Amino acid sequence: MAHLVVWLSLCASLVLANSNCTRLFNSAVINNQTLYIDGGDMHTLLPNGSIPKSAIRDLQTVDLSRSWQNSDDDLFTYIRKPHDNSDTDDNPPWLNEGAAWSNGQDLFFYGGYLSEKAGISVPPLATWRYDIAAKNWTRRGFWGTPLVRLCQGGAVQSSVDQMAYYLGGSLNPAGNPTFINTPGADVYMDPGLIALDMNTLEWTNASTADMNTWGTIGDGYVGLIDSVGKRGLLVAFGGYTYPVGQKLSFLAARQTKETNQNSMETVRVYDIDKQRWYDQQTSGDIPHWRMAGCAVVAPAPDLSSYSIYVFGGMAAKTKDSDGNVYVLSVPSFRWIKVYDDHVLRYKHKCVLAQKHTMLAVGGIIPVDDMEYYPQSRNCDSSTFANGIGIFDLRKLSWMSNYNADDHGEYTIPSKIVDVIGGSETGGATLSKPQHGFNSSDLENLFKQRSVRPTASVVANPTGSPSSSPKPTAGTGHTLSGGTIAGAVVGAVAGVALLAGLVMAWVIVQRRRKEQKAALQDGPPWAKGASDTWMFAPRRPPEELDAAPVYELSHERQETWCGAAFRAEMPTEANQTPEMPASRDR
Repeated sequence: MAHLVVWLSLCASLVLANSNCTRLFNSAVINNQTLYIDGGDMHTLLPNGSIPKSAIRDLQTVDLSRSWQNSDDDLFTYIRKPHDNSDTDDNPPWLNEGAAWSNGQDLFFYGGYLSEKAGISVPPLATWRYDIAAKNWTRRGFWGTPLVRLCQGGAVQSSVDQMAYYLGGSLNPAGNPTFINTPGADVYMDPGLIALDMNTLEWTNASTADMNTWGTIGDGYVGLIDSVGKRGLLVAFGGYTYPVGQKLSFLAARQTKETNQNSMETVRVYDIDKQRWYDQQTSGDIPHWRMAGCAVVAPAPDLSSYSIYVFGGMAAKTKDSDGNVYVLSVPSFRWIKVYDDHVLRYKHKCVLAQKHTMLAVGGIIPVDDMEYYPQSRNCDSSTFANGIGIFDLRKLSWMSNYNADDHGEYTIPSKIVDVIGGSETGGATLSKPQHGFNSSDLENLFKQRSVRPTASVVANPTGSPSSSPKPTAGTGHTLSGGTIAGAVVGAVAGVALLAGLVMAWVIVQRRRKEQKAALQDGPPWAKGASDTWMFAPRRPPEELDAAPVYELSHERQETWCGAAFRAEMPTEANQTPEMPASRDR
């Protein structure tokens, strides 16, 4: 019995001591009251203080139709991705720094690159669609498919037109089977604005040659405003820019030249209908240059102004970075600092929930030039427990609770009203930039404001629109304190200890069973290292009959797209072709 108690105590300590530290390189999208999180690496804090990482295979969900605390143990549920199809190309991949969109009934996934912990070979180029109602994954039906798989582009979507947009980005050999085993392959920037019609599944490409000097942007901030112009407009700023064909095998912390920084002072505006780029100067509390943060757009109820909320990111030096929240108000193009904080965050994604709540998903606190390696003291907790931050756009404050019953409209905070005029419901009196518009055409564009009806979703032949699956909450049991008294305290304490040990034993047994079957409702990174589908060796043993893992060199470089093999990409003939566009500065 004594040996059993010791063994159970040891198991309990092992089970309870491991904790999730931070999640990096994921994508995030909301569809029908459910937050979906895909891809990325999970860093787990072990009892010895080490923080190993593992690739996350399955799709993670958070139910937004119910209220929760971001520290809840039952916050997440999981949708299993098939990994045992006879044709391995029909297995949806798990990638880092990909993009995700939704159209009400389907999720769409594009871009990214393999985690070094994925344990699989680079998958073929594909866009993936997940039919939520039918629970079906497919890569078929898309046409005009991009020639390469990109990462670190700006992903936004129009629910009005059912269009998904991806601005700029870079090409990582670890995401492209054509380049992965090319000698000397490296990471290169790719120009262009690609768009996916989520009804017809057609990809198209527009030019960014007139966006800036090189037509490139990576890890920048992009917002989409649906109600301006005939088809809406994009606003882009920040991030990095390099010539097409220049290698990017170095840390973001070495990003110090202004020529390689997309300005925060001058933003780029794109008229989607006319495929035309504009430059516009800003004023106010202009933030330091930054990259790899996030942005969401909240329109005033009367559309007299639009608040682009910007959170986090990293400057060229960690000491110049901040955790502030800024708002770029347009059409006045005024920067307003609405929240002051020195807790940094980097490589997270943000989505808008309930019209007035910004959810920051994933990310890490950068430490000097160790950008992608979390420190134990900086593991997610408190405001970002479970890697989820909740920011109220009306109260301008971080919260730990999400209130699903708060269905109120977005109202403009006083800190913004004090600058642009009007009231919390609109009526902005500041309608022009401080020094005027750079172009009369851009000024006229902002005069074309109206609420456009949302486009209908084309029915899927294999499924129908449906609300997203809801997680099943665990049932808690509470022991009344009034039943514990006097002489029975010692006995109850002994029973509680034994119950705790039994519970630990149950948990260990359950996890052992989970290691023998595919998970539907549990985190993939909780699996044991023996699961070769998750943690395959860098070179699979011959008897595994697995696809080869291509290695170009034992040297690995930290790049703009995470960890990539050093390689030499072919000439610019492989770049995605651009369509002509016009520009007015």
